[in-house]
Amino acid sequence: MTGSTDVRTDRHPLTAAGSVELAVLERSGFDESRHVGAGVVVDASGTVIDSVGDIGASIYPRSTMKPFQALAVRRAGAVFHDAELVLTTASHAGTPSHQAVVQHMLESFDHVEADLGCPPDMPYDRATGRTMTEPRRLTMNCSGKHAGMLAACRVNGWDDATYLDIDHPMQRIVRSTVEDATGETVDVVGIDGCGAPVFPLTLTGLARGIAGLVQRADADSAELTDAVLANAWAIDGVGRANTVTIERLGLVAKLGAEGVMVMGKPGGAAVVVKVLDGALRAGTLAALTLLERNGVVPADGVADVLAATGEKVLGGGVRVGAIRPGAGLR
Repeated sequence: MTGSTDVRTDRHPLTAAGSVELAVLERSGFDESRHVGAGVVVDASGTVIDSVGDIGASIYPRSTMKPFQALAVRRAGAVFHDAELVLTTASHAGTPSHQAVVQHMLESFDHVEADLGCPPDMPYDRATGRTMTEPRRLTMNCSGKHAGMLAACRVNGWDDATYLDIDHPMQRIVRSTVEDATGETVDVVGIDGCGAPVFPLTLTGLARGIAGLVQRADADSAELTDAVLANAWAIDGVGRANTVTIERLGLVAKLGAEGVMVMGKPGGAAVVVKVLDGALRAGTLAALTLLERNGVVPADGVADVLAATGEKVLGGGVRVGAIRPGAGLR
């Protein structure tokens, strides 16, 4: 989706007053924890069709901004395909398979792991982490995105030591891509956990950007969408929530730190959820509940994904509870 930008003069963060109850965790028949936040569903044209909470509030999209960063890398001339393309938009689990793809991306453009601007980190995948003695840049979940940005630097002859600076040509292309996709002007710049710039967006603007992506209206967004659907393991990890959602429901799903979740149905609607307390465990539940109640995905499919990926409330190793949609989603 391409839209004219709209300079925002009323940018404000999501607050408790602007939130509704999204999820409740119950243990042994007693409600133990509650998560509040906001969410919005837009149709293929970007028109809001459902919302809860203050969808005009701005949030840091965190890693849900990666699809736009991936498009920016491609539009800067660094063209990847298949799993490598997915790694440019991934928050990957750091398994040996993920590492191998990122390593090949680096080598293809004469880079090495030390060139990555993301910080060293342990992988999300616990089994892989147990084989390591110290954090690595390669196993940091954003390493594929950074490998893509480095590739764009090599293609264009840009300085690859400063590619994370907001005024670097790479980040200028990211900024314009985000503005074009969301219809919002970037007027605040933050620094994401991986060191890359991140821009506050309204929930509605972010949803419109994701909806535009999954319409497959141009070659870049079409190939990125198709690659994610065909290589679901690469964007997250086998058995992990985004990967399972993609595989079983045919949605493009992407998590972001601090409780952000986006999903889009190719050719159809998109949803954005922000959990105010930053809890990731409520994101998939809330996003799928909003899509289900708008007829975008079937109830049995949602139940299947949540059974496979939902929070396991255990007592002594035995399931004693569950997490359910909150009152704000009913």
